[in-house]
Amino acid sequence: MKLLIMILLLAPGAAFANCILQNQQQNQRHFVCQAPGTAKKVHVLDLTGGYKETAYFHGYFLRKEIEAGVLKGVQIRTERAFSSLDKKSKDQLKLIKNCVIDNYRASVSNEFKDGLRNLHRGLKAAGSKVDWKDFEESNYMVEFSIFADSMQRQLEDDPGKMKKQLFASCAPYFIGSALVKPFKILAKGLRAIKMGCTGISASASSSMDGALLHGRNFDTGLLGFFEQDQVIVINRQPNGTTSVGIASAGLHYAGGISGFNNHGLSVSLHELQTEGTQIHYAPGQSDIAPFLLHSVLLKARTLDQAIAIIQSRKGFGAWTFFISDAKTDESASIELSGDTVVVARRTKNRFLGQSNHFLGLRTSQEGYEYSLNKTLETRARLAHVERTLNQDFGRVDAQWVINRLSGHSDELVGPRAFGRTTTKLYTAATHVMAPARQEWWMSVGETYPTNRSHFVGFRLLGPGQRSPVEIIGVTKAWEDSTKSAWYDSMKYYVQAYLTNEHDHATVAGIDRTLRLLETASSMSSQNGIQEFPYEFMWARIKIQRAALNIQNGQRELAYTDLIESQRRLTDLAVNLGSGLHPYENFQLDMWQFRAETLKPQALQSRVAQGNFRLRAQETLATLIARYPRQKELYDLQKSLSAEAQLPIVLDSEIRLGTVE
Repeated sequence: MKLLIMILLLAPGAAFANCILQNQQQNQRHFVCQAPGTAKKVHVLDLTGGYKETAYFHGYFLRKEIEAGVLKGVQIRTERAFSSLDKKSKDQLKLIKNCVIDNYRASVSNEFKDGLRNLHRGLKAAGSKVDWKDFEESNYMVEFSIFADSMQRQLEDDPGKMKKQLFASCAPYFIGSALVKPFKILAKGLRAIKMGCTGISASASSSMDGALLHGRNFDTGLLGFFEQDQVIVINRQPNGTTSVGIASAGLHYAGGISGFNNHGLSVSLHELQTEGTQIHYAPGQSDIAPFLLHSVLLKARTLDQAIAIIQSRKGFGAWTFFISDAKTDESASIELSGDTVVVARRTKNRFLGQSNHFLGLRTSQEGYEYSLNKTLETRARLAHVERTLNQDFGRVDAQWVINRLSGHSDELVGPRAFGRTTTKLYTAATHVMAPARQEWWMSVGETYPTNRSHFVGFRLLGPGQRSPVEIIGVTKAWEDSTKSAWYDSMKYYVQAYLTNEHDHATVAGIDRTLRLLETASSMSSQNGIQEFPYEFMWARIKIQRAALNIQNGQRELAYTDLIESQRRLTDLAVNLGSGLHPYENFQLDMWQFRAETLKPQALQSRVAQGNFRLRAQETLATLIARYPRQKELYDLQKSLSAEAQLPIVLDSEIRLGTVE
């Protein structure tokens, strides 16, 4: 693929004009850098000292941004997840949540807790009314979301065993019995704060100009909060280590997302799922994963030191610490499943890709994905980046990494807007770091998908200069100029996702989502592209709307929806069926079957219903044989045997991200 590079070099002296000093206290500085060519700004905190010493100024300088940022997003997503439960289940699971977070709090370092306290003090000094308890709890919720996922899975396997284990840790908090369904509902809601990301480490040997590059997409349900106020946190420590963390307002352990230090280490964090979660260690002996990776940047000078820190601290959930060392041209993927830590992959003078499934033997035994399409997409993303890294070995540069992370190629079926592509509809940011040059490129998120926005290049400057950074250029990801309407359509699918996340329980909310999907389809068709995610999810949500209308007694409206959805599903099968993955063809048949069963009995075709069900069951049997550890397939198999499909449809999760 020919790469289109659009770097706009700035005039001499213009770099500093784009970064304005906003505030200064005790030699700690807050700058705002204007992203050239956009209305977006990036905050730069130039701080002297370590994590806990500087956290106060993060809170003090960025009060308004923090109050509207990711911590608020976590609180909203958490409250929404718990509000889906009935009162008894909600009360019970809140007690369990309190227990688990109490265990986390007892296990983490004083350094982490002091940093949280100092950040909150800074917020209060700037006039914030943010409650300490809510603020502190939000910083533990990403680990708790992994725990909730793990609990619901293990309760399905062996409820007696898991109840005993939970009681052993949470006896003072535990009331009644933990049920599978409440945990399943909670886990589904808390997935909105997870981080499903793609990473690339391209060695100096593989690059065009001899510089190691470390890139990542930050994919999260906190889209809408994270990209609004992005922050670069520079920590200049007395021990000679300077680190740069790239995150968002309120994430004062910014290196726990993406970052690098002046010793040539670059890092990114990637979330997974595991049955091996831990909730308790001896006091001060562990830390939450984002802070642990941030502390690696503050303390490690080599890849071996970074690995040793992670191995000694361990953790609570399921993570990959993706780390590169420009000094030795090495990279490693360190996998963590509770107290199990393995260096799953390590390479020198080559490359590594990263996605969201375990590859180490011990961690793979405990890891899983919540659906088959999640299983497929994490492996497809990894296969795609590693195949293309190998294909273009020696020709990789920052623009190449930006293009790859912003791509729309599904390794299994070809060009796609979303689904199993490196660009996710919930990609909140994309970062590419060149640690040997102390440079990085970051998307500023002025449009959706966010990596379709401008990328601004920065270079870190030494202490004492009037600006801590200089802007070295601006670029955008490559696009096929003959498909501009297709690219433009993508923002409407992203907006459909955000709308559905906000309200998928009412007909009015579903109608707003459907209108956005219709706009996406219409625009894509201008370039002659029938986009499977747009068309399938429109039909899928139409069936959901029909189920709600049946529940509300609006059977005529429901019948119209069912007919329209079946026409769209048939059209997809005729036009795209031969190029689809078997799981996608299974979904077409399954939802045809479900739509047929929701029609009034007098208008149902028993023959069509039987044919759709049989085809779906046959395809599903082959998928189960190939993916025997994917538990959701067995749930789908059971659901296809049920005669009453209405409650199954009403209870089904709508996943625009993985197109299910």
